[in-house]
Amino acid sequence: MAAERGGVGTRGPEKHWTAKAIFERWQRFYELKTSAKALTRLEFTEHIAYLLFLKLDHERSQRSGMFATRSVAPADSWPRLVLASGEDLHGALTGLMTDLGRPNPQDPRRAIAGVLFQDSRPWPVDRMAELGRLIIEEFDPYRWSDVNRDELGSAFSLLIADCRDDIRAKRETGQFLTPPYLLKVIAEALALTQQDRVIDGAVGVGTSLIAAHREMAAQGGRVDAAAIAGADIDVQMCRLATMNVLLNTGRQFHDVPPVLRADSLRVRDRLVRRHERDVAATVVICNPPFRSVETNTEQRDDFWAQNATLPANFLQHLAITLPQGARAAVFVPDGVLFHQGAASTIRRELLKNCTVHTLLRLPTGMFHDTGSKSNVLFFTKSTRRPTGEPNTDELWVYDARDLHHTDTESPLTEDDFTEFLEAYRPGEEGFTGRTESSRFKRYDRDAVRKILDSPDVRLDLRADSGEAPYDFGDPRDIARSIVDHLGDAQRSFERVLDSLG
Repeated sequence: MAAERGGVGTRGPEKHWTAKAIFERWQRFYELKTSAKALTRLEFTEHIAYLLFLKLDHERSQRSGMFATRSVAPADSWPRLVLASGEDLHGALTGLMTDLGRPNPQDPRRAIAGVLFQDSRPWPVDRMAELGRLIIEEFDPYRWSDVNRDELGSAFSLLIADCRDDIRAKRETGQFLTPPYLLKVIAEALALTQQDRVIDGAVGVGTSLIAAHREMAAQGGRVDAAAIAGADIDVQMCRLATMNVLLNTGRQFHDVPPVLRADSLRVRDRLVRRHERDVAATVVICNPPFRSVETNTEQRDDFWAQNATLPANFLQHLAITLPQGARAAVFVPDGVLFHQGAASTIRRELLKNCTVHTLLRLPTGMFHDTGSKSNVLFFTKSTRRPTGEPNTDELWVYDARDLHHTDTESPLTEDDFTEFLEAYRPGEEGFTGRTESSRFKRYDRDAVRKILDSPDVRLDLRADSGEAPYDFGDPRDIARSIVDHLGDAQRSFERVLDSLG
């Protein structure tokens, strides 16, 4: 990567490459050397993941002596891709994807590759020249294993963030990107230790697991490979999450997969299956899809309520399947806090069976272009009291709803939540050392009992006692969301028109 060709430069070894320069190089190749109509940003990022995996796997197998590791892919995989072109390249890549993506219980070293290449599709056959250039110009000449791990992981995370419009368009699985700084704040609030086992049943691109791993690693020492695990129903998200976690945590390519493809709500009595072993979770961080559709949970006779919305079902799934003493931070839209019917039953049982200690009301529209009003519920799974009394004695509400920042103008940062962290976890005193403020309000035992005695068990609580104007959010976010929904409606009507001939 010569300096004049993109800034990652031959004048310094690969170990000096920066995340920004690597990301910009990939971004420039996509914008200038690929056909946008043939390949989306998301599909391009998938191919970056494939090539990175194969190149790094090949390089590590070529190391001398005791430093070499047996390759996960067939030994000649990378050289064959470098030498092939046209239909031969398409055939070689297709065969490799099929081979690596096929379940192979006899070879556990291929388990991660099985997740990464599952249901993968190669670059369009009529655009093989573009893929060939990507391999020959951007990957083969360089030693990617010499790149600083943090820089390479950050570069791949930047590439994923650049796909946010493509990811947001995946409405069938309700995908959106949770800001990394917010997950860092949550990981810090949960006071993670290296003894914790953190899971996410709707892992998306794996940002929650990376935030948890970094919080544990910051304490010094090695973080065990079993410390994080996730699942998602979307095969593309599992693919991106797998590579994202591998690059950002230093996991070995032949290790147990950090992410598996699964419908978490169909699994009873456990949270996430980690390859052939279950995870004994101590912490859950989860931002499930906010789609309001009802889901079929007839097979879950352990649920407190049937016919709940998807985010409400995730909340009860996590609360029910958590082991005693485990801590949780679960994102929920406003509706889960006040809807009647199944949602009210879930709220009542949650307060009874768990210690629900904190509600963080997030700024409106935090998730890019959604205009959603969201919250984070913090709770601990507790043993029911012999007296039958509910486990929740008091509930604190921190209100950040009025922090109106957008993605494009004065975006929110970790610093905006410094006050929340100070209020949430005030040193060694724990929750008993909390003090009220204009943003932080305590609902005591009597207030919680009054909520439980009410028919709707509403938890859409405020930190201030005054009647503030209704919060509609930033007008620019609302307008942007309306434009997007109108575009979706137009495309739907066009499909109807096409079906009518």
